[in-house]
Amino acid sequence: MTMADIGTAPTAPHWETLFQRLLAEMDGRTSPDWQADVAGLDPALYTDPARFGRERERLFRRLPLCLGPVDQLREPGSVMAREICGVPVLIARSREGHVKVFLNVCRHRGARLVNEEGEPCRRQSLICPYHGWTYRLDGTLAGLPRAEAFPAIEKHTLGLRELPSQVRHGMIWAVLDPTASAPDIAAFLGPLDRDLAAIDLGSHRLYRQHAIKRAANWKLIVEAFLEIYHLTRLHAGTIGPFFPDAVSVSDAVGPHIRFLAARERTVDIRGLPPESWSPQHHGTLVHFVMPGSLFIYHPDYISHLGLFPSAPDETLFVHSMLTPEVPSDEKTETHWARSFELIDGGVFNGEDLPTCEQIQRGLGSGANERLIVGRLEQNLRRFHASLDAALG
Repeated sequence: MTMADIGTAPTAPHWETLFQRLLAEMDGRTSPDWQADVAGLDPALYTDPARFGRERERLFRRLPLCLGPVDQLREPGSVMAREICGVPVLIARSREGHVKVFLNVCRHRGARLVNEEGEPCRRQSLICPYHGWTYRLDGTLAGLPRAEAFPAIEKHTLGLRELPSQVRHGMIWAVLDPTASAPDIAAFLGPLDRDLAAIDLGSHRLYRQHAIKRAANWKLIVEAFLEIYHLTRLHAGTIGPFFPDAVSVSDAVGPHIRFLAARERTVDIRGLPPESWSPQHHGTLVHFVMPGSLFIYHPDYISHLGLFPSAPDETLFVHSMLTPEVPSDEKTETHWARSFELIDGGVFNGEDLPTCEQIQRGLGSGANERLIVGRLEQNLRRFHASLDAALG
């Protein structure tokens, strides 16, 4: 499927409706959001340790998390370690090509098997640096030094603890609780599953990934990507000129959110047949997947943002840039490199995330008893309503 074909995908009939709503919004404010009252958010939502503890236990350790593209481990025999929400995780691709997710914890005394985080490496096996217990890449215990010291050991019961996981749409999804049932990602995504298929997410390849810890609550970062009121102002020197001022339409999709923002090209669809309307070329489609994933569909590539909080004021931000194909020549490589530097360095880490960190520092100042949510920011209300429902 080519980029031009996206609008014609028979699995995505809602593109036409989304664009019709978007055109109406450009002609005059018709969205129900314009009838909403101005609301407020309690600053404690972003600072309270007890609230954070509930979010971590009930959301990030119970719901499926998208750990990024399977393309992170391109070569059979590759492994990658990463701490996710305080949980040491190890992703492994066996020599047969099967991908599994384990706890990065030796079953002997609990040491980590792989200490280097965030970079894939090739391994024949996984050897604990503490006492040398050795595991195959499928997680089974292969051997241990001085086995006679453990006469009652049954090796088949002491493989690595596997986390329930599934690869869908080219992405790795896992639940951080090893006792949980295997996730049904299609059911979890609901109608967004059709969207990802229509976008042909699974055929995209990882171009580059950047992981960094930022001193901000994870919800502040989610919110930065759920509203476009700031877009032409905060991003005036980068991507702002490509967008009209704050025109979008949104839907709550179960606990998730789908929204389509107008671009400068959106007006072009008035002279085009609906089957050619593209949610990447003629707008910018964004999917928020509860609790901490965002998919942003740029004109010729896709950004996946994974947010993994480790404290009320600290979040691991992992940006994976996905392109339709691996660069095959210097010209293509230069194009993708410039695109990555603009979006990751200039926009995300140069504008959005520093602003979230500034807000985090200001929350305890007492300047605001409530954070104001206007009619252009109603996705924030949808987001927090889903959070409240999930937290019971």
